Amino acid sequence: MRILISEDEIQRKVTSLASEIDQYLERENFREEPVFVCVLTGSIFFFSELVRNLKNDVITEYIKVSSYQGKSSTQNIKILKDISIDITNRVVFVIEDIIDTGLTLNKIISLFRERNPQKILVCTLLDKPSKRLVEVKVDFCGFVIPPEFVVGYGLDYNEKFRNKPYIYVIEEE
Repeated sequence: MRILISEDEIQRKVTSLASEIDQYLERENFREEPVFVCVLTGSIFFFSELVRNLKNDVITEYIKVSSYQGKSSTQNIKILKDISIDITNRVVFVIEDIIDTGLTLNKIISLFRERNPQKILVCTLLDKPSKRLVEVKVDFCGFVIPPEFVVGYGLDYNEKFRNKPYIYVIEEE
């Protein structure tokens, strides 16, 4: 296993993203607090740190989606837990750990659009654009990474390695 992004790099990036988002929110001056939706389970550490670093008030929500088995996307996206708040005319931030094929994010955005939000924005810690199968817009991005399988800081391999404070590559044997 090889460390791709250190704990310090992650912490600096999370702080920087929170500052970017705060500046955006202050510039736009939305009437109501934005709804920040954590895509469970991989985003939990990133989401917690990001929200904790924000100066603006936000509402937090959670959606649980399943799309991976082992190292591969099943391309069969299942919503296991939906949000419970009404997002009509609200600004919604979808917080992702990683955007790979774009299929999961595309499904979430389609689901949310049906509920008539004012705006949907996407913030991801990791972006792997070389693996895209569908185009998705990323508004706030931490790191663009190569097409390698990564774990740690919430990302898993068959539910293992989430608790590592850094992101590393599982190298092929």
